[in-house]
Amino acid sequence: MTAKNRKEAEPVFCQVAALRYAKVLNELGISKEAVLEAGNIFEKSQELKAALVNPVITKETKHNIIDKVFSEEMRTFLKVVCDHEKMTIAEQIFAAYEELQNQAAGVKTVYLRYTALPSEEQKKQMGDFIKKKYGAGDIKWVMAEDKALIGGFILQVDGKEYDYSVQGRLNRLQRKLTN
Repeated sequence: MTAKNRKEAEPVFCQVAALRYAKVLNELGISKEAVLEAGNIFEKSQELKAALVNPVITKETKHNIIDKVFSEEMRTFLKVVCDHEKMTIAEQIFAAYEELQNQAAGVKTVYLRYTALPSEEQKKQMGDFIKKKYGAGDIKWVMAEDKALIGGFILQVDGKEYDYSVQGRLNRLQRKLTN
C-alpha cells in the first residue's frame, strides 16, 4: 500500500473503529450525560488530548489522568480506549456515539453546504422532503457556508448527496460535453 493509499484509507478505518467503540459505549449502558460530559471535557482541553495520545507517557500515568478528570462511569471505557492506543480517535468516538443516539431517537443528521443562508421557509421545505424520504422524526442540521458552490446548495443525508449548486451543474455539463 502506498503512502497516498494509506492516507486515503486511514479516515475510513478511523470511522469504522470509532463506530465500533461508540457501539460498545452504547451497549455498556453508560448514561448519555456522562458520555457527553466526557466528550466536552476532551474537546475543550488540548493539554488533556496531548497527554492521552502521547506515546512517551506511560499507560499508568494516562490511567491516573483519566481517574482524576473523568466521571467514574466513563473511566473503564476510556482506559480500554487508551490501552488499545485509540485515544487519537476519541473525538470521533464521541461523535459516532452522538450519531447512534440520534438514529435511535429517529433524528437524521443533515449536512447542508450553501452559498447564501437559506430562509426558515426553505429549511422547512428541505426538512419536510427529508422527513418524508427518510422517515425522520426530527432533523439535526449541520450547516456550512461554501462559496466554491458559486450558487445554490448541497444536501447530504445518509451518504446520499443532493447537489443543487451552480458548481455541480457546471461539472455535470462539462461531463456531458466531454463524453
